[in-house]
Amino acid sequence: MFKNLFFLLIFMCLFSCNYPGKGSLGGWSYFTFPIQKNKFKLAVDSFRKAHPENVIPEKWQYDSDYWQKGTGALEGDVLYLNKGREEMYFFSYMPRVEDQNGVSTRIALRSVFKNGKWSRKVELDEVEQKIISKRFHEEIISELESITKTKSKSEHEIYEQSENDYEHSGKRSNLVLVIDSTKYSAVKKVLSLREKSDSAATVLMNGKFDVPAVLKLEEICAKVKTDDFTMQSFTTTVEDLFYSHMASFTNYYMANPNSCLRGKLKLSMEEYMSAYAPKDRMKKHLEKNKRILKKAELENFSPKQISFLHALFDNIKLRVDNF
Repeated sequence: MFKNLFFLLIFMCLFSCNYPGKGSLGGWSYFTFPIQKNKFKLAVDSFRKAHPENVIPEKWQYDSDYWQKGTGALEGDVLYLNKGREEMYFFSYMPRVEDQNGVSTRIALRSVFKNGKWSRKVELDEVEQKIISKRFHEEIISELESITKTKSKSEHEIYEQSENDYEHSGKRSNLVLVIDSTKYSAVKKVLSLREKSDSAATVLMNGKFDVPAVLKLEEICAKVKTDDFTMQSFTTTVEDLFYSHMASFTNYYMANPNSCLRGKLKLSMEEYMSAYAPKDRMKKHLEKNKRILKKAELENFSPKQISFLHALFDNIKLRVDNF
């Protein structure tokens, strides 16, 4: 029995250390509320309605929307605070294996938006980490406890991988340990195009701009087929990555005008606008452009970079004559 437990522990270690999952963003403490998720979400809505000053302002709506989309399968929400200093907090809902009936809700603070950008815990110094943790607890958790008339339970800090771990190096194991009651063996795992894309995107989304990861995505981009259902979200991923490293990607696209990713970026922006009625597309297009330019201003874009953005906007096909 001890032997079986030993190999099971090895398996868990290999799996958790090499595959990006819902915890790849790292974060602060878990908070568990003894209520169902749907009721907790109603409390989050009440939090905003009870305090109009906590409604996300238009100037930050774009950053809020795209950060939530950029976390992929992570289900979460963004809350805004404007007491003393403006900040947005992104927290995710964490599944609980021991709570099969869904009678409780566990959340984890993942990142904070301040000074014009999103930051994960690992990107902040220890003092700032504690300030944010304290504010999240006092201004958000305590208020949600009051609204739900419950008491949350704070659990351990989420493991935050170091700069040398896979998500910053772009490395990912292709070995999977097969667990069997009689034998244990390592077998080769062939990653799908979607898995390769997710791996490269995770490196960029959760770390610094990484040229090898971008080139890997270019390689994947060239192989994507229009009828591949598993890759339908690829264009959205490309756009999300653009906003995560807007200055670096702008420079990259300026230097590589024939980039496949650049084409997917344009396609994603067109798909986004196609969701609106034709008569509303120009208005929404101009609003989105304004938000992007505001972000560019905060990131101190050069005149050449601004010119690239304007050229990108001008090339978006809105098809406003379809009504």
